[in-house]
Amino acid sequence: MPVIELEKVFQIPRFDFEKSSDIMVVIESDGSRVALLVDELLGQQQVVVKNLESNYRKVPNVSGATILGDGKVALILDTGALVRRSRH
Repeated sequence: MPVIELEKVFQIPRFDFEKSSDIMVVIESDGSRVALLVDELLGQQQVVVKNLESNYRKVPNVSGATILGDGKVALILDTGALVRRSRH
């Protein structure tokens, strides 16, 4: 199964190199699976997703955004794009 390192996809270095983890989240799209290497799991929430393209511009590998209860903005990954990326 392909492993996608999100820090490389988004070209953003890890915040704390000493706290690197081996947590992977398996996602599936179009019948293919990949594992996303993540720093930590924060939990699960039901959110209202806003389209970024209509409100800002198209952002590669991001399908939308939401505002969390504490006022922070969370980006929603485009899992289909990430899976397609792993095929190439």
